[in-house]
Amino acid sequence: MNTGIFITGTDTGVGKTYVTAALLVELRSRGIRAAAFKPIACGKGGRQDAEVYATIMKHEKPLDVINPICLRHPLAPTVAARLEHRRIDLRRIRECYRQLICTYSIVLVEGAGGLLVPIRDNYFVADLARSLKLPLLVVARLGLGTINHSLLTVRQARANRLTVRGMILNDTVGGERDQAARTNIKTVPELCNAPLLGVMPNGTRGRETAARQICDRLFGRA
Repeated sequence: MNTGIFITGTDTGVGKTYVTAALLVELRSRGIRAAAFKPIACGKGGRQDAEVYATIMKHEKPLDVINPICLRHPLAPTVAARLEHRRIDLRRIRECYRQLICTYSIVLVEGAGGLLVPIRDNYFVADLARSLKLPLLVVARLGLGTINHSLLTVRQARANRLTVRGMILNDTVGGERDQAARTNIKTVPELCNAPLLGVMPNGTRGRETAARQICDRLFGRA
């Protein structure tokens, strides 16, 4: 049975793309037919993220399928679309997702920002995840401030009847971990009542090992 999972963040810039790319590389190294899907990209950087996925996937699918909605402005999707006099095509997003889930065993769907980022009037990222009927993988920062953001995200997910499969703490700073980072590894999953699937290191050292452990816990050992 083909599997999809929706990767959301507690905030913008927490490393959703970094984590998604690392998991995609690991899954494909196992010989698994895996894909990444970025439904909405805002700004030049968002499109570049989709290009990273296309490269890992060896350009098996057109970029416009991997990323069907591309907006020029690095803003919330509904704001960027309004500036460009566009309306985000949800049907197109669902069609592209169906193409991928019919072709690949695992599809990693990267959301835009956090769950309450608006996509259209009264339609948010959480609504898109629910529309695609996908469980969540929550990416949070490792350091100070993450407890509040993590709890808000998980509680909002459950209020929207979304299943939280687990959390990943991403080290966005690097260097020696301070007391907040060290204690968050235990505190965040306990307070959120959600399993910690792994801690992604800053930089390449240890990244493959972390991605392997996360994939094992999410999808089982290949």
